[in-house]
Amino acid sequence: MKSLIRFYIVEEFLRLGQIQELVPDEGIPQSFIFQLTAITASGWLSLTAGFAVGYSAVLLPDLEKDENFPYDDNLASWIASIIPLSMIISCVCAGSFIDRFGRKAGHIILGVLSILSWLIIAFATNITLLLIGRFVSGFAVGSNRPVTLVYLGENTSPKYRCFSLLCPSLSLSTGILLSHIIGGYISWRISSYIYIAVNILCLISLFFLKETPLWLISKGKIDEGIKSFLWFRGKGSEAETELKLVLQRQNEKTDKYLYKDVFNIAFIKPFCTAILLAIVTQFNGVNSITFYAKEILGNTVNGEIDPFILMVMFDIIRLLTFILIFCCNKYIPRKILFLGVNFCCCFSLFGLVAFLSLMNVSEYIWLAVTLIILYTVFGSSIVVLAWTFIPELFSNNLRGLGSGLSASMSFLLLFVCVKISPGFIANYGEIYMYACFGGITVATTIILCFILPKTNGRTLQDIEDTYKNNNTAV
Repeated sequence: MKSLIRFYIVEEFLRLGQIQELVPDEGIPQSFIFQLTAITASGWLSLTAGFAVGYSAVLLPDLEKDENFPYDDNLASWIASIIPLSMIISCVCAGSFIDRFGRKAGHIILGVLSILSWLIIAFATNITLLLIGRFVSGFAVGSNRPVTLVYLGENTSPKYRCFSLLCPSLSLSTGILLSHIIGGYISWRISSYIYIAVNILCLISLFFLKETPLWLISKGKIDEGIKSFLWFRGKGSEAETELKLVLQRQNEKTDKYLYKDVFNIAFIKPFCTAILLAIVTQFNGVNSITFYAKEILGNTVNGEIDPFILMVMFDIIRLLTFILIFCCNKYIPRKILFLGVNFCCCFSLFGLVAFLSLMNVSEYIWLAVTLIILYTVFGSSIVVLAWTFIPELFSNNLRGLGSGLSASMSFLLLFVCVKISPGFIANYGEIYMYACFGGITVATTIILCFILPKTNGRTLQDIEDTYKNNNTAV
């Protein structure tokens, strides 16, 4: 009965041409402004997530010097790795939550969790409370990727989507850089108070977000969904065609996904692609190095450069790389750009292996820094580009779940990297670590050459139809 009512509503909109009546006048750039507003508000959430990710790099050295805090060396790796651990759980929860309650509600819940986590950390008097605070923080950080990427992917037009999906990574990287700079000059507890204030401002901005049109339409709220679509997209033949296609396809769907949908090839194939993207994202090593930036980078250059300066340089390079990718994305197809930086990252990793094995770091410090810069540029490019594909791969009714599961797999791999890195380096050294990163990256990239879809300029509905109708992604 519900599907029948929806069918008549859609038919009336299409038959009577009410879509044309609701479209704003041509030439008014309001739709672009509304899309930009959504990107900005959602970006605040990613910025606060960056604070939590970068916090451990400055927290651990601070705790060692804090005479009033009971520090335990055996738990140091848990302070860093507990965030990826909670991120694994949160991604699946977030994906299901935003599918049921909406993308906007997901943003608000994450804002509240982020504030709660920093309050616990700020008032922690022992290692247990600190770990609890970091766990809650990780829950907010882990949910950030599926929530923000799905929200922006559904709100922005195909013309701007390739740029909007880069913004969460850009904001996250900015947050990491700021947390390292703030933590380098301010104590870990006072830093927490600063992050609480920023998170409160972020939460206020989230209440001004509008729900995505695709989620509203998928829940049978056709009238609201059309108005939301026109709010974000404005007038244009491409927007009108996409809206009509979405409305027509909605008649063929149910409000909720069935378990058989999860085991359908149209879900399994993009999910396998997402897992490979997760492998190449985490096992190129750039993300795991962020958690131990001072120690790993300092050891790589054999103490010739102040580790704090090297860490901040690492962050700045990541941020500049994201900006560069943002600019290049307009001129180079994203799949080609992604595969290109993957192979370049492999060359830089094997270059580091050869340098550390054959040369004296003290004599060629400039070469060591150059190789680190190249590795950071290409590795960071992999991270930011890989995440942009995730919300484009899955169908509308499974986008939240699919993105959540994909992010969960990615953070599971990150947890493994972060947890084993200190022990691996202690037993085998940085040379073997970089060699492993390079080997895994090159193997995964070769497979992705054949199965990664081209998504530039295509609507989400078009990509979904391709998987369903042809069982292919080309």
